[in-house]
Amino acid sequence: MYSDSNNRIRNLGGGSRRLRGISALKLYLLCLGGVWLLLLLARAAFAVYALDSFAGADQNELFRAFYIGGRFDARLAAILTFPLGLLLTIPWLGRRLAGWANAMGLFYFLVFLAVWLVYALDFGFHAYLGIRLNATLFELLEDFGVSLDMVWESYPVIFICLGLLLAAFCSALLMRGLCAKEVKPCWSLPGRIFSWLAGFVIFALAAYGQVSSNLFPLRWSNAYFSPNPAVSALALNPLQNLYDTYRASNDEGFSLEAAREAYPLMAEFLLVDKSDAVSLNYARRHAGLNAAGAEQTALGQVGIAQSANHPNVVIIIMESMGHPKSSFAPGNADPTPFLKSLAAESLYYPNFYANTRTTARAIFTIMTGIPDVTESSTASRNQLIVDQRLIAAEFSGYDKYYMIGGNTNWANIRGILSNNIGGLSIMEESSWQAPNVDVWGISDYDLLREAHQFFLSRGEKPFLAVIQTASLHAPYTVPDDLPGFEKKELSKEDQHNYGFESEDEYNSMRFADYSLAEFFRLAKASDYYRDTIFVLLGDHGIRDSNGNMDAAYTAADLAPWHVPLILHAPGRLDPGVDAEPASQVDVFPTVASLAGASYTNWTLGRDLLDTRFSGSRAAFIGGQLDTPIRLRQGDYCYFDNRAGRLALYRLGDPLAQDFQSAQPARFKRMRALAEAMQVTAKYMLYNNKK
Repeated sequence: MYSDSNNRIRNLGGGSRRLRGISALKLYLLCLGGVWLLLLLARAAFAVYALDSFAGADQNELFRAFYIGGRFDARLAAILTFPLGLLLTIPWLGRRLAGWANAMGLFYFLVFLAVWLVYALDFGFHAYLGIRLNATLFELLEDFGVSLDMVWESYPVIFICLGLLLAAFCSALLMRGLCAKEVKPCWSLPGRIFSWLAGFVIFALAAYGQVSSNLFPLRWSNAYFSPNPAVSALALNPLQNLYDTYRASNDEGFSLEAAREAYPLMAEFLLVDKSDAVSLNYARRHAGLNAAGAEQTALGQVGIAQSANHPNVVIIIMESMGHPKSSFAPGNADPTPFLKSLAAESLYYPNFYANTRTTARAIFTIMTGIPDVTESSTASRNQLIVDQRLIAAEFSGYDKYYMIGGNTNWANIRGILSNNIGGLSIMEESSWQAPNVDVWGISDYDLLREAHQFFLSRGEKPFLAVIQTASLHAPYTVPDDLPGFEKKELSKEDQHNYGFESEDEYNSMRFADYSLAEFFRLAKASDYYRDTIFVLLGDHGIRDSNGNMDAAYTAADLAPWHVPLILHAPGRLDPGVDAEPASQVDVFPTVASLAGASYTNWTLGRDLLDTRFSGSRAAFIGGQLDTPIRLRQGDYCYFDNRAGRLALYRLGDPLAQDFQSAQPARFKRMRALAEAMQVTAKYMLYNNKK
């Protein structure tokens, strides 16, 4: 009898091989894999269905799109099997799962009926509009009766419904069959812990979608790696696309009526080629300086040397490099001595502004030429805005690079870049030899040094490179053992004067300047230096209290938007100071003209070297969320706090007086231009499609 008891114990514990059934982990993996396979089959069906749209697409891009789409499908499979996985983590529930097989079958019948309904809508949406299902579905449903009649008259609705029921039934039958398997208990504590951990890791990897050193998950922007919309469509998942675009659709959008009302003023301000208030044409064609028969328009107040060859272009966007905290502002801390010395060798714009704040908005604004005045989130996060005409895409004959120490999944910037610039190479965390120093990736010092080494290794073909730095950002990481760099102390008085929140921030700005100095030390000794246009600008400032700026400047709250702009083009551009206002939307039109590239400008930016705009230059600032709207023109700044208070400040005024009564004509003119820019920017965000 004692022996029989031992045998029974062994059968329950160490003799578990004799027990019938399947382990909870294996059952979960079978269910996860089964659902994933169903979703992959649906993706393959879409690929066959949309085959004609792939004509001319690169085969490697199509394979990559299917691979990315498969990862989106794995995420959805993880979400759909999460309830089952949760049951299986609790042993006494998992052992009873087989008895609930019919209930689980019914549950998954309803789940898959909803899933396949969305997929069917996606097929119809693509057939009707040529795009994957997105949040505009809800706009179509606002006229539900009309939409229903259209669907009934255009599609075999009854057969589609029968097909949906059959697909849901077959999917549920698969899940019921799997759930009917007997779950074999695991009596070993280490075995249970291993099973839980393994299941969690597999679920997390499937749901997260990718492994990244900066912990960015798979995002919709990964699908927009190609300028070909058919390729991007193949990579998207309809359920996630519907969810993502619904989240982004909370933005208030644009007013066509307001844009048309503002058009005459904007057409005059931009000098559009063919004014058309009906179609709202903003196009201005710029022939390259070296094109046969082209008229030179970018000569005048600065000297520009012509060249038979197109120069390289390196644009360095410096994180948080605000004017009031730099060596350009009054004070003795001198945090950016190199930047100030470089400005003396370059064309420097002391009254340059970020149009909108946060880095994501700044990158979108710089790259597109449209201020990111979205209300709910940044434009780069909105799939409905991802398709844009970019001047960077028109640098014909150039290799194009975007360099960042971290990951372009941040804020979905990848979509704006890859989807709109053909042949763009994104160089990010995995491209560099240096290790990450914090969440933002490798340090500015390493990023700029490795970028320089990459430029040295290139051939004769000209290149356009945008380098985005990140070190001047919390946690303000400064690497140890930098040759010649030592941290300094800064008194509380000077911290307040410059608006630094801490010595760490002060030394981080010094480190950013040191990194730039090292880059230019290397660049000036290289062959590519004389053939390159260097552009340096800040993405935005920081909203801290500054004591070194005048009262009118402070009243207009310009510090978080006031950043430096330096155009450094040795042998091509005369050094000097251009004190007229400018902003980030002007960067690419100016650089393209300076490089001799031919392009069409559809947006708000203007060529800063074009003397036709002298005296009328303006910088539009703010406009997103509840941010005040400002317009800097000449020495004056129009201010609208968007809560009923309007003002006109004259910068340099120690009393911060409101000049709107004393200068009514100027106030009216600047107010009209600011409001016109606001509504036009909103319109352009959604209507600058390729």
